Amino acid sequence: MSHVRKAPLRRTLVGALLAVLVAGGLAAVVVAPAAVAGCNSDGCTGDDSGSSSSGNGDLTSGTKTESYNTPSRSCSVYANGAGMGSYCVTAGGATAESLRERFGKQKLQRCRYSEIPPGVPQPFNSRPEEGRYMIMTCLGNIDFDTVAGGPDRTLDISIVFVKNGTDIEDRHNGITDFLWRRMGASEQMPVPFLRTQPNVTPLVGIPTFFTFRWIDPVKKNVVAQGPYDGNPNGGPYKQIDLAAGGVTMRARADQIRINPAQSDMKAINCDPSTPYVQGAKSSDQPADACQMTFERSSASARKFATEDIPDGVDDAFYAVIAVHWRVTYGEDTANMQELGDGFWMRLHQAVPVQEVQTPNQPPAVIY
Repeated sequence: MSHVRKAPLRRTLVGALLAVLVAGGLAAVVVAPAAVAGCNSDGCTGDDSGSSSSGNGDLTSGTKTESYNTPSRSCSVYANGAGMGSYCVTAGGATAESLRERFGKQKLQRCRYSEIPPGVPQPFNSRPEEGRYMIMTCLGNIDFDTVAGGPDRTLDISIVFVKNGTDIEDRHNGITDFLWRRMGASEQMPVPFLRTQPNVTPLVGIPTFFTFRWIDPVKKNVVAQGPYDGNPNGGPYKQIDLAAGGVTMRARADQIRINPAQSDMKAINCDPSTPYVQGAKSSDQPADACQMTFERSSASARKFATEDIPDGVDDAFYAVIAVHWRVTYGEDTANMQELGDGFWMRLHQAVPVQEVQTPNQPPAVIY
């Protein structure tokens, strides 16, 4: 069993880290390679009936809405475990056609590829002659019988191994361009990319501390706002100012839970700021640092797994990372009201753990 001092994701990391990553590590909400493995550069076609599901849909809290009015429009704010925002209906406006009516049988490119941004750890590439790791971003939970994809649509982000010769070009048609623009215009919660300290690959019997780099899943930049302004790793905080009605929305995480998803290991609950002092001894780390000591390696992860581990995640715990968000909104930032009763963002991340005496991966191998 793992000893816990104190501590608590659908994007996926592969082989080694989201939010959502396969061959080495992260799978996040708005992310998960295993969940979207059927999507490629040609997309998952939307010619099936109704809505489609994504790796995030079964893991992330559903959408809550509240209404408010401006002099000319009726508006609503909304939030879920992946993002937040607002939409308005202008008085006298015409009813728009659904995606199915507007775009017919056009094929949606659900997944797109991009390079891994600076500062985001990536799995060690033992096969550079065969390909490289990239970020795969996928649209999910699209309801084709709505005007803009429905309130429960999600964005999944993963780090996946892409073989040489794979078609990674963006495709363009009416429905693809429309939905990707809509997702880019909405405000996604920052996605946590797990980082382990002091060793990039945790070792058995040595305390492992968890920290995160918080990335915007659309723009791929660090989100460092509010109390985390200036923090190079960003933080679990997001504020947006809505054009309609002068309303401000804020999302702030109040808990992070890390579950190795092993029958002999317990989940840990952490302060969302995951404090850690670089270079300090384990005994000198903050009392509320996010910490776990593994008593065995991840070589037997599949034997003790409490849920399926996808193909391609080898010799690693397929951990569940859960972030609990509180969302508030209002015209007066000193007197805001809560939207819903909290939202969970859940992601998977591969966490390899090695025996101390025979580390078999290079120091560069992280997440």
